[in-house]
Amino acid sequence: MLNGYLKKLSFVSGDVPTSEELALIKDSRERIGLVITARWIVLGILAAYGIIPYVFFQHYSADTNSITPLHCIIPIVAWSFIAIYNAFFHYSHKWFANIRPLNQIQLLLDLFFITIVVHFSGGAVSWFWTMYMVLTLEAALIMDKGSDTYAIALGGILAYGGLLFSGFYGLIRPVTMPFENNSLQRISSYLIIKWGWVSVTNMCIAFIGVYMMKTVRHREMQLRQLVVKDALTSLYNRLYFYYRLNSEIQRAKRYRRCLSLLILDVDNFKRFNDRYGHLVGDDVLRAICDTIVSKTRRGEGKKPSYEVDIACRYGGEELAVILPETTSLQAAIAAERLRGEIEKRCGATVAERIRKDFDKTARDIPGVTVSIGVASYPEHATETEGLIKAADDAMYAAKNAGKNQVMVARAPASLAL
Repeated sequence: MLNGYLKKLSFVSGDVPTSEELALIKDSRERIGLVITARWIVLGILAAYGIIPYVFFQHYSADTNSITPLHCIIPIVAWSFIAIYNAFFHYSHKWFANIRPLNQIQLLLDLFFITIVVHFSGGAVSWFWTMYMVLTLEAALIMDKGSDTYAIALGGILAYGGLLFSGFYGLIRPVTMPFENNSLQRISSYLIIKWGWVSVTNMCIAFIGVYMMKTVRHREMQLRQLVVKDALTSLYNRLYFYYRLNSEIQRAKRYRRCLSLLILDVDNFKRFNDRYGHLVGDDVLRAICDTIVSKTRRGEGKKPSYEVDIACRYGGEELAVILPETTSLQAAIAAERLRGEIEKRCGATVAERIRKDFDKTARDIPGVTVSIGVASYPEHATETEGLIKAADDAMYAAKNAGKNQVMVARAPASLAL
């Protein structure tokens, strides 16, 4: 059932979500959980606000004659409705995969609830119009698109304006409140000024919320890149490689899919370092990594975009590429294509750099080649360490066979049986 829901996600690329997509779903659910918790707090505050003053008014002189049973019944029904649907979302939101419609339903119900509270607490003289601001901030927190936040802010503006002028023209009965100048509900100029103030304030809150969340998400992404990316090559680092490979293996097990791993080693890398220095060695690595990135699959058609193939710096001059949803035959073809592209492009790039910065007459510049080992789940291994070892052994077999070639791992006897 969950898998069926996942197919409908706007940012899921196919019938099975990637680890990156599952992480996005997890983040969205966590934000929804925060909003649900905040809503429980607000409901508690509103309940206390309704009960404590009522009890207080029973013992002291107060203008309670204008309060009718309808004042009490409608807010209690609305409060109970919100509590019921919040309880429903509290216990079931983790099972929903289509997150955006779920968020939209929550926001629309909150908008309806706030409008009822504002009406039965005095309309134009109600103190609760500020709850529209809270709703706008809620939208900024849980909605990924800024347009959704502005839409909710506009919805609050229209709902509040419709409420004020419906009471003014007699479409609904204005509600009077103690300690308030209820005659203001009949003054059109006051209603226009109040509506304009609420509208401007709400749109300002929307702008601030969208800008704030955009900045927060951008900084989170930057911090994440600093943690998981290698500074020299801009590929993912070794720590992230192990995390992502394990995640992809678990995903492949769960959905009964295949997965392949390429491990690449730069041939004769020490020769570049010894002859031209480590700066040229760094150029070799960067040229190879740029070629790898240009040849890996990306989900560009969706927002946010994501990497289908995960290129990592495994260590030193060793690189790795995780290929989800790829058989060993497909991985071998991709590896051979990548090997040929590296040999074709990187050698010329590095030679140009050497002639430009070191020796304009250099003739015998060694070519840039890689040896690649290929291993697949579940054909060659079913666990992280086993898959890495199988690809690593295949890579060393390619080196021993003459370098600049691709080798596919042999299936172990235990799996072959």
